[in-house]
Amino acid sequence: MYIVGLAGLLIDGAACVVDPRGRVIAAVEEERPSRVKHASMRFAGGLPYGSLELCFRAAGIGWDQVDHVGYFFQPWREFYRMSAFRLRKAWPAPSVAAYYGVHHLDSLRGHLAVPRFLSLQKGYRAQFHNLSHHLTHAASTFYVSPYESAAILILDAMSERESISFFMGEGTRIKLLKRVNFPHSWGFLYSLFTQYLGFRPNSDEYKVMGLAAYGKPTFLAEILRMIRLQATGEPSLDWSYFDSAFRGPRYVSDKFYRTFGPPRHKDEPVTERHQDLAASIQKALEISVLSLAKDLHRLTRAKRLCVAGGVGLNCLMNSRLLLEGPFSEVYVPPSPHDAGCAIGAALLIAHQIRGLPREYVMTPASLGPEYSDAEVRAVLESCKVRFSQSEDIEADVADLIAQGNIVGWFQGRMEWGPRALGQRSILADPTRPGMKDRVNAVVKFREDFRPFAPAVLAEAAGDYFLDIKESPFMLFVARVRPEHASTIPAVLHVDGTARLQTVDRTLAPRFWRLIRAFADRRGVPMVLNTSFNVQGEPIVATPRDAVRCFFSCGLDALGIGNYLVRKREN
Repeated sequence: MYIVGLAGLLIDGAACVVDPRGRVIAAVEEERPSRVKHASMRFAGGLPYGSLELCFRAAGIGWDQVDHVGYFFQPWREFYRMSAFRLRKAWPAPSVAAYYGVHHLDSLRGHLAVPRFLSLQKGYRAQFHNLSHHLTHAASTFYVSPYESAAILILDAMSERESISFFMGEGTRIKLLKRVNFPHSWGFLYSLFTQYLGFRPNSDEYKVMGLAAYGKPTFLAEILRMIRLQATGEPSLDWSYFDSAFRGPRYVSDKFYRTFGPPRHKDEPVTERHQDLAASIQKALEISVLSLAKDLHRLTRAKRLCVAGGVGLNCLMNSRLLLEGPFSEVYVPPSPHDAGCAIGAALLIAHQIRGLPREYVMTPASLGPEYSDAEVRAVLESCKVRFSQSEDIEADVADLIAQGNIVGWFQGRMEWGPRALGQRSILADPTRPGMKDRVNAVVKFREDFRPFAPAVLAEAAGDYFLDIKESPFMLFVARVRPEHASTIPAVLHVDGTARLQTVDRTLAPRFWRLIRAFADRRGVPMVLNTSFNVQGEPIVATPRDAVRCFFSCGLDALGIGNYLVRKREN
């Protein structure tokens, strides 16, 4: 009676398990066990084997107890719907046509191989379902939200063909209202500018979002001419800016470079022009999405909005939707990108095929594996690490942070989604002016323009931040109250905002106690919170990952389970 959801053939592979009552009981991205960032199912050998193993371990089941498998894509629909577009763009160049043909067929082969790989698993007897990609996105946000009814906005690069979709959710029903097809796509456009600015597309879009705060939207008019926004917000690309055959990875024409200048290479310094370009594409996205939201509201008259798709990770966009859009409430799940479709696929089967009622809300997002103190101790001893057992790990770590130490924090079940939410985190003192630069330089080894998030006690968030009342998944940006700007410099972005996480006492009791203890010592009810990893690596998943990461960077201490490891003692 269990249901498995799978997602991510080419990027962000993931698996999840839904129990007989329709509740998500385990979900893991493949990058965590594989230790390869954005690892896909193809990378893992056709299935997200590592994620499945961890999910089955958490659920205590095997394949013989799984009745249904939901897959996040309909490959034959994509093959037929995209063939005409690819042929139309490739016909002038036989080499391009050959490239598209081989790539297109190889992608189809990869999707069709998934059920064959599943059939080889011991005890496998489940029914396999290919599901619409955007529909699984819609399910991944609406079915885990607290709303009985809501409008749903999906924004990503592309699905089988769609790039933007409107849905309406009512109870267990999700109805498609409108769609915009690739390549008129915000996911594609934002990734294009990510690559143009010298970062990795489909991976580093958050860097562009962070860089945007340093610039001015001086290229906004040119971008709006290139994307030709419709009155209802949809982009409609002006093809004169793009390669006639739409060949990757360049995609663009000489007109694009004449308009925006030469691309930035990876190791080149970031200039004012690059900052302005980032600000301009971010501003264009926000203008477009606010118009899309108004059109969706006109069609649905709904009070609440659910958002998903990879563009849903854009915190600035989410905040403007909440504060300036026509909806009174906005919900974004912790994993709106393709990995989240694993949950969406499983819940679609639970509610639309098996007819189960909705009783699950994703609070909190701790859906990964958990390790006992005995397992943690065994790893520490096998690594010959000197450690001590703590009688009050929250108070001890709060002491260390208050003294200016940077501490790794490994507790409970691993978070679902790309944000560390207090289970696999690096923590520091937000009140120290030099702490942001120190964490960037000696721990994260990343660009100095990227900010860190404050994890704040939920009941105190309004004392320090404006506009945003609740942000448990770190997916909204709030303005810092002016009187506190000098109080928390390490988590204040250059534009006076912060991507905050609100920590609820009932949902994250251990993390809440740590922050409360820190507040007793420094007078501020928050800590600097960033993911427990170094640049280029996924967030740590296991105790052994945590120990390895701890000794590979400038962390001062590690609070893991009820044990404390100090760098100076090792």
